[in-house]
Amino acid sequence: MIGNRKKRGRQIGKVVTAYRNTPLLAALVTFIFCSAAYGDSSAPVAKTLLAAAAPKDNAALQASASFEQEWSNLIAAAKKEGVLAIASGGAPSRQYRPVVDAFQKKFGLKVEVSTGNATDTINRVLAERKAGKDTMDVALISSRVNNQRLVPTKSLIPFAPLLIHPEVVDTSGWYGNKHWYADKDQKHTFIYHVSQESQYKLYYNTNKIKEDEIATIKKQTDFFDPRWKGKIAGQGMGDPSGIRQMIDSYFEPDRGPEWVKTYLTSAGITFSDDRRILETWLVGGRFPLLAIVTGDEELRALEKKGLPIKLKFLPKEVGVIRAGGSGCCISVFDNAPHPNAAKLFVNWFLSKEGQTLTHTMVPFIDRSSLRVDIPIGEVVPDQRRKPGAKFAFPDADPAMGAKQEEAQKWIFKIWESRQK
Repeated sequence: MIGNRKKRGRQIGKVVTAYRNTPLLAALVTFIFCSAAYGDSSAPVAKTLLAAAAPKDNAALQASASFEQEWSNLIAAAKKEGVLAIASGGAPSRQYRPVVDAFQKKFGLKVEVSTGNATDTINRVLAERKAGKDTMDVALISSRVNNQRLVPTKSLIPFAPLLIHPEVVDTSGWYGNKHWYADKDQKHTFIYHVSQESQYKLYYNTNKIKEDEIATIKKQTDFFDPRWKGKIAGQGMGDPSGIRQMIDSYFEPDRGPEWVKTYLTSAGITFSDDRRILETWLVGGRFPLLAIVTGDEELRALEKKGLPIKLKFLPKEVGVIRAGGSGCCISVFDNAPHPNAAKLFVNWFLSKEGQTLTHTMVPFIDRSSLRVDIPIGEVVPDQRRKPGAKFAFPDADPAMGAKQEEAQKWIFKIWESRQK
């Protein structure tokens, strides 16, 4: 009797291991309790339970085995290609280096990531493609550049057919229980990170501006008070982040076109396309106020080091999440020279492991993954979405790309008039 129970226990252990994380495990637990209470007489119960659950779980196991084989084949094919080439905007090229290194180490591939801003990178890539040279596999580029440059030139392939990893395909792990796309066709530009904008951010130099002075700024038009003229610095329109800030402001209910026009032309703002220069101006106090701030991980680090700058939040009329900047979206080039490496990277990068590393390896990251099943990591507090919270998501609106392009044309006209 005892020997039979031990033998059955070993058999149960093997089956539990094989069927872990499946409904069949519940049947096995019931079987164990039946055995404990009724001895060998529970055998008919066990057989019934196993027979009922087996067809469904056998299919699950077969699907799992199929994926593992496909994944192994993909890794082998990617290793034969040996290289992955990523066309990146500024933020990913700076921030994701540790994540890319983890991918290289895990799969034994060499990853080449472009440097410089998104505009320069895409100008070069499109010139190469026009000359018949396909040099890039994956794009980590803003939704705006995807919509205005890559999608119209038919430089990208449909994204969904590339997805094979169960953690990526299963939409229950993503915000809103779906995959989100930024292009008008909803099939090329996959959004994986967003910034939550329920408040505006500004930075000021605490040696030059007192708290009671900064407290007078309560709404967005307060930046245009004569007391601030000549004291504010901002990102120029030669910086992709600068134009994105103005496009977003154009559509904000508490900013809008007239606000943008005043900001660019008559508010006495000093502009630079170089973020390092803006940081130097702010820390040194030459221009002690930044009225619009995005991508502020470096500023947060400087503040934490004790330098005389401080972050302040202002209320926003409508809260949204945005796929702004190059750290939001991923797409894959048509005629990629290393298609298997591209497919492997896409699936790994969007898996729990890949997206977790974007949260844990990037200090002060000022946006968060649309995955809802990973640790929050280094994401700054104001970018931590509350579970179940709902937001407007204009960048996922298929019609938004065309609206943004029209706004951009208008903004550049205003900018050029300022230069005359």
